[in-house]
Amino acid sequence: MNNTVKKLIQSETRTLVTLLVIFAGALILSALIYSLAGRGTIGAINYSGISNMTLMQIFSMTFKRNIPYFLAVIILTYLGQDKLTKILFAFISVYYGLSVIYIIRTVGLDLRYFLLTFTDYLIFFPILLYFTFISSTISKYTKKTKNIETISRKFDIIISGYIQISLYYLVIVTAYSFIYSAYILTLSRMLVR
Repeated sequence: MNNTVKKLIQSETRTLVTLLVIFAGALILSALIYSLAGRGTIGAINYSGISNMTLMQIFSMTFKRNIPYFLAVIILTYLGQDKLTKILFAFISVYYGLSVIYIIRTVGLDLRYFLLTFTDYLIFFPILLYFTFISSTISKYTKKTKNIETISRKFDIIISGYIQISLYYLVIVTAYSFIYSAYILTLSRMLVR
């Protein structure tokens, strides 16, 4: 990460606060959706079906679930769409909120489900939150600088630094998806014995 990008990120605590407020609002909205939609029953999870899959099948499914958000945020950042990035984060946060409610309900009922999913909440979502913060910060500056010729060099510096960060995060998400897939497969096979 170059110094220009590092300084931009460190100077934008307001963006982080905004994302945390969006996240809190999304959790409240999730609770409202959950209570209005009816609590329903928790469906059974087919652990034996998961245990019969190959590691690459599970990795493919996990990768397809995790990567699209990051790619969409990278594109929106390059285009300088800070507001759309925050809207996308709000949608993901509502989904996350509903998932958290679901997992809290299952802790007493199905500890196995909790074991399969808790890493998403403790590892993956914080990565997603911080990447969104970085992208939202950079997005504000790319929007300001890309149309002004006199500071196009600064735009190039910001974008090249952001591309490096993005590639780093894509590698992290890919590694997480692979490790998570191996974890799910191992745990599922243990559970069906």
